[in-house]
Amino acid sequence: MLGESYNENEILHPYQTIENKWAREDSVRFTTDSLRGVYIPKDLEDCFKQIDGFWDDSTKVKVKQWTEDEFSGRAHHGFGMWMRNNWQLWGGSRLSKYFNDLGIYHPDDMSGIILYSYHRYLTGKDIKLEEQIKFYQDYWKKSNEQNKKK
Repeated sequence: MLGESYNENEILHPYQTIENKWAREDSVRFTTDSLRGVYIPKDLEDCFKQIDGFWDDSTKVKVKQWTEDEFSGRAHHGFGMWMRNNWQLWGGSRLSKYFNDLGIYHPDDMSGIILYSYHRYLTGKDIKLEEQIKFYQDYWKKSNEQNKKK
């Protein structure tokens, strides 16, 4: 309470422990298979395995009934956000490096590719990864050109 003495080190210690653990993780974040206790897929196929592992059959049946756009639109802010945060697409991970190596740099674009590709995987369609990559690269190129004109 007010006026009572306290041990600042005792209060800070749990938070410093977490920060130190995260700093160690940061040194290997682009190569390690887990960050903050969550498995990080290594590539798109590994994403499919992970999603298949935690979605039950009834969820997959529902997803197959939607169009690609419906699925992506419905999943982007919920499941897409989960992927961006837990698979460390914002902070950097081996999955974000995989996408960076393909020329994709924005986490929203990464999760968009995962969502569209997963729907295509479930429905037996060609994933057309190169086409998806080109779509996002063209978008950013056009956006940057428009910003330069302003």
